[in-house]
Amino acid sequence: MKFLLIFLINILPLHADTRNDFSFSFTDGFIKGTVIDETTKSPLPFATVILKDENNTYVAGGITDDQGRFELDNIPVGKYLFEIQFIGYENHTRPIEISTINLSLDLGTIPIKNIGQNLDEITIQADKPLYVQKVDRMVINVGSSILSSGSTALELLERSPGVAVNRQSSSISLVGKDGVNVMINGKISYMPQESIVQLLEGMSSDNIESIELITTPPSNLDAEGNAGYINFVLKKSSDVGLNGSYSFSFGVGNGSTTQDNINFNYRKNKLNLYGNYSFLRRNQDQQFEFGRTLSDDFDNVTDLYTISYRDPIQRNHNLRLGMDYEITEKTVIGVIIDAYDQKWSMDAVNESVETENGNPKSFVELINDERNQWQHFGSNLNVKHNFKEDEYLSVNFDYLYWYNENPTNYANSFYDENGDFIKEELTNSDKTTPLSSLVSSADYSKQITEDLRLDTGLKMALNKFENDVIVNTFDGNEFVPDPTLTNFSDLEENIYALYASADYNISKKTNAKLGLRYEHTDSELNTDKEGKVVDRTYGELFPSAFITHKVNDSLSFSVSYVRRITRPTFNEMAPFVIFIDPTTFFAGNPAIQPSISNAFKFGTTYKSFLLSAEYFYEKGSIARFQQRYDEENDRLIYESMNLDQTRIFSLTLGLPIKLTDWWRTQNTFIYLNTSIENKVDDVNRKYEQNTFQLNSTQSFKISETVSSEINLFYNGPSLMGSMEMKSNFFMNFGIQKKLSEKWGTLRFNINDIFDSSKFRSSSSFPDQNLNSIINIDFSNRTYLLTYFRSFGNKKLKSTRERQTGAEEERRRVN
Repeated sequence: MKFLLIFLINILPLHADTRNDFSFSFTDGFIKGTVIDETTKSPLPFATVILKDENNTYVAGGITDDQGRFELDNIPVGKYLFEIQFIGYENHTRPIEISTINLSLDLGTIPIKNIGQNLDEITIQADKPLYVQKVDRMVINVGSSILSSGSTALELLERSPGVAVNRQSSSISLVGKDGVNVMINGKISYMPQESIVQLLEGMSSDNIESIELITTPPSNLDAEGNAGYINFVLKKSSDVGLNGSYSFSFGVGNGSTTQDNINFNYRKNKLNLYGNYSFLRRNQDQQFEFGRTLSDDFDNVTDLYTISYRDPIQRNHNLRLGMDYEITEKTVIGVIIDAYDQKWSMDAVNESVETENGNPKSFVELINDERNQWQHFGSNLNVKHNFKEDEYLSVNFDYLYWYNENPTNYANSFYDENGDFIKEELTNSDKTTPLSSLVSSADYSKQITEDLRLDTGLKMALNKFENDVIVNTFDGNEFVPDPTLTNFSDLEENIYALYASADYNISKKTNAKLGLRYEHTDSELNTDKEGKVVDRTYGELFPSAFITHKVNDSLSFSVSYVRRITRPTFNEMAPFVIFIDPTTFFAGNPAIQPSISNAFKFGTTYKSFLLSAEYFYEKGSIARFQQRYDEENDRLIYESMNLDQTRIFSLTLGLPIKLTDWWRTQNTFIYLNTSIENKVDDVNRKYEQNTFQLNSTQSFKISETVSSEINLFYNGPSLMGSMEMKSNFFMNFGIQKKLSEKWGTLRFNINDIFDSSKFRSSSSFPDQNLNSIINIDFSNRTYLLTYFRSFGNKKLKSTRERQTGAEEERRRVN
């Protein structure tokens, strides 16, 4: 019972003030009040506040502050059961309703009766669903899934509805769109795409409370990214004193993996200290296959096939420390420091076979070793001042620094068609990339009238980037630089933004939120060979509009429009090279341009079911990992490039169903129609694909201490620019046993049961008589055992046993 109490309190975000953590939904309500002793009229700190829906499912909650006050944010429109529980007092229960005409509900002073009992603990029964669908986002409650334990944040995304992770190109897509921004606790992560993927690969799922998939961001968020945002909400305890949790995981499957994590929270009076550390080591074999077929005007067909046997080791250290201090009753200062060291190293044997008209022509064996290491330090200072309960100013200052080093050694052995040795070539390359960002922002919010709320803010981001690429070949005596591939570049990009938005209740059942954001960008990229290759100065307006209408308590409709921009990442613009074989490699593209997108969305909800339709249009889409054939040097180059236009029509259906008391299922179906047009060398190319996605989770309650879960994911054929992606399928299974209140929880998972998760693609360019394929096996069937346990203070004490002045619970921008 004690463990259950602490677990529930840890996930109840009271006084979250999430209107300032960039996760505010314009159709959500706000509940506040004060709990007092019925006899003495004194406030009651640490009283438990619970909000459940009509199915007794947890919606929100937390504990009161030292003045007995509570605030619950982001409450969807609907009818609820409100409950207060406190040690030695009678439970207080009442029905309440959040409506479009009354989004802000003040319950006033709530007296509860002292029954004179000294209870050590209370038990709260409230089920938290795995998926919660809101108008502008889907919330995935990570702790509600057995399969989440022992995983990384990246693996959680791979199992999330509508999300696709491409490890080869280090990209993440949401509902068919690649321009995804990642946030942590509502704080945008300003880092290169490759670094983001590595960060998520090293982040333990046991430290994540929930994931928010935000497909229609409001104007207070950056306009960057055509797909929206993925926000990771980390665990943060509300208990007074020292508490936390730790977990250990070990798995095997064509190698081994371990994922370990510890987090802590110390809260006393006006001070709150918190932090977490995680360690990952993974050593699982991988296999890559690359092939291309080229024909000439004389019907001669040349095939080049390369298979790569890789032995990679991923080793990650992640550290995050934070402090909040209540300077006054209205002013809070917060500091966060985070750092990581993420090292990926690999030994590989690559075998290439070249044939002409089916006859062997040559063989190449390429042996290489590689290290790709990212190091990062970041700091954030936040000051928030509440002028009134419905008016605040929040200011943030960030300094971020990354350093990437990527040395690689190649030994190429060439053989003739008979397998006789011809020669050996030695090549090495290195890429060093320091990046820094200085970001400051200010956000102001005020409730003007009961029906109107205004938000405004401004922001500045100053980015610097250097990229030093060296490629050397051995001439028999020493290594000499290859002038065609060696390059030094530096980039400076400054972004200035301001926004304003209005949230207005048009009528009792209709709500609207209108926003406008302006962003001004200055970019300059210089190289040592070509001088200034990018010099862009441009400003864009980004409007957004959201309207919702509630028909009745069960049925509602919404429409929205957003305009966004996708800028090329620093690595996409800066020159670099990674060899697959002597004539195939990855490279940067300084000529790539930003793209502008427009998205229209319609949605309807009926009880817990959701159906939405979206039309998306983007001009100059940035497509990653696209192929370009250099006929002069006989090289196949994979790089990012602009496409003329992309159109996507999507349908999303969410069906959560409670089949029995012991069996629940959550199903998400997504249909995508993707149409791409691009003109290359005066040749118009058109691609179209219908894609079906299914994400189904079956949860089973076997007994009071044993439960299990099965997750099925299917993604049909799809497009990634000009590349046609083959279908992908995997299934995961997990079972957990709660050992006791004292000894924690033991979980056993089998990930990718059928070892079926593969990255497979093909490309065809008839005008160049060129066809290519890529088959990659990144993951393996893995058997994973995880032990999880919490420690520290595990019960909430009454005011007679605890000092007053504890800081209010809030999930604000850190």
